[in-house]
Amino acid sequence: MSKRSPLLIAAAYMLAYTITFACVWVCIRYLSKDIHPLVLVFFRTFFGMIVIMPVLLKTPFPAFSSGLYPLYFIRGILNIMSVMGAFFAVSLLPLADAVAFSYIAPIFATVLAVFILKEKIGKHRVIAILMAFVGVMVLVRPGFQELSLGILAALGAAGCFAATLICVKLLTRHDSASIVSLMAFIVAFPISFVAALFYWQWPSGEQWFFIVLMGVLAATAHIFLAKAMSYADLSAVMPIDFIRIVFAAIFGITLFGDSFNGLTFLGGGIILASAVYATHRERKIAQARITIE
Repeated sequence: MSKRSPLLIAAAYMLAYTITFACVWVCIRYLSKDIHPLVLVFFRTFFGMIVIMPVLLKTPFPAFSSGLYPLYFIRGILNIMSVMGAFFAVSLLPLADAVAFSYIAPIFATVLAVFILKEKIGKHRVIAILMAFVGVMVLVRPGFQELSLGILAALGAAGCFAATLICVKLLTRHDSASIVSLMAFIVAFPISFVAALFYWQWPSGEQWFFIVLMGVLAATAHIFLAKAMSYADLSAVMPIDFIRIVFAAIFGITLFGDSFNGLTFLGGGIILASAVYATHRERKIAQARITIE
């Protein structure tokens, strides 16, 4: 029996990720009709804490003398703000639009890396940033549509997530990725709880099913993504993430009556292409440095 290609396995995991994550946003969209997004964010964080609790009990915390706790706190706040913005965007925008805006985060992170991490910006990064800007303009279409709360929430979520990526890059220079992930939940949990109290309501029987399903699917999606990354480079599998917008559009149209908008696919495609291009160039540069060394 022939051995399966690692790239093929990675592609399968990435496809599973796109479908699963689109289903997560379907749950959010359905639940947000009756439950405030901030309450949904709390339940998402709560079930995430339950999933990681066994790991949490076995993992030693960073020493206070490390001086990293302020950065952990900032990272946790940015992360939960990103989640809140994404939940609001999904509740207010067509699902395909919300997905398209989420593609902007890696490009935002590239810009922030120049100012915060003092990384050099070459012509390839400039090209990627300009491509992404064109994609954003296609999505926002200033002068042709109102800059709605949903669009602002989506852009804010992407910006906060980009800043989160920078914090993660700084923190993982000193601590393991597991610690960094665990600390994000620890910081986010009380913040999400306090925010939810202002809009609190107990879900009904059917809503409980979808809330639990949302948590399970979210955890599963992250596992699929991690598996895909373990078999292939990000630049190799990232183009498959565009399928997420296809599933989001199908679910949005069939389940929630969203209208089909070709410009959403165009703008999202341009942004994703810019992210793929930037990631591909970063991988080539890293390989060149390894070869030289």
